[in-house]
Amino acid sequence: MLIGLVAMAILAIATSIYGLGRESAQVDVIEQNQEAGDAADQASSVFERCIDAGGVFDFAAGQCRGH
Repeated sequence: MLIGLVAMAILAIATSIYGLGRESAQVDVIEQNQEAGDAADQASSVFERCIDAGGVFDFAAGQCRGH
């Protein structure tokens, strides 16, 4: 009976640690997704402002040319 209780305690601790690790990984992914979305929005805004100003966006250089 004691062995069973010890095994259950170890399993409970391992499950808790696993859950904390999973939650931490999910938070990291959510933060990375938010950062990527923000960067994409910013890049799109720069491109659109260039085109609206009559320029041509040079993707290789990452700059607006000709305005």
